[in-house]
Amino acid sequence: MKFNTYLGKPIEGSFERYLEGSRDKRDSSVQEKNSGEDKGSYIYLPKHKLYIAKERTNFNKNWYQAHESLHDENARMLTLAEFADFLNTLRNGNSEFKRIYSEITEVRDPSRAEWIDADFKVVNNILHINYNHRTLNGRLTPQNSERLEACLMEDCRVDLNSFNRQGLPTRKGNDFDYYFPRSDNNSVAWFRASSDRAFLDCDWNPGGSYSSLGVRAARNRI
Repeated sequence: MKFNTYLGKPIEGSFERYLEGSRDKRDSSVQEKNSGEDKGSYIYLPKHKLYIAKERTNFNKNWYQAHESLHDENARMLTLAEFADFLNTLRNGNSEFKRIYSEITEVRDPSRAEWIDADFKVVNNILHINYNHRTLNGRLTPQNSERLEACLMEDCRVDLNSFNRQGLPTRKGNDFDYYFPRSDNNSVAWFRASSDRAFLDCDWNPGGSYSSLGVRAARNRI
């Protein structure tokens, strides 16, 4: 005898419904882990266990000076991976988060820019990314130095959802412009938006500075 119901519920499709329910719970768990929490002047990213300032500070400083100022404040600069996750969190968040996303990426005046903790160096003829810098014995020192993983190595527009573990894009898209890392041993990362375009630049001179260029403080606790 074939039963079509159990405890008053249809049997057919029950396994599929179970899988769908499990998938929904898993997706909800992942979304919760990747979502940000509003903490006043900061946004907390559970994925990185990191508090990120809503506003930029330390304007008109070059890349080295920005690091130094943040370290004096017991803070640090965002890595590329953290910055990419931060942008995604803002874009998919509440109205306040979306406002900050627009402040960072919207194509309009005035110009806005911020430093990112990524330095590109050639080691044994292979391009590496140095990040997670700290000031040790008075010297700026990366805590991570890795061979550059597969990413787009051309200037183009990119898809924010395609960024890899190191925070670099792997797929073209329409989110913003991108300038790929160069092998000149003098390139760091920053993000800039103005009236003509918004772009992630991994080919910028670390010694440059101007009045609208700042940095976003990141802290493990506030």
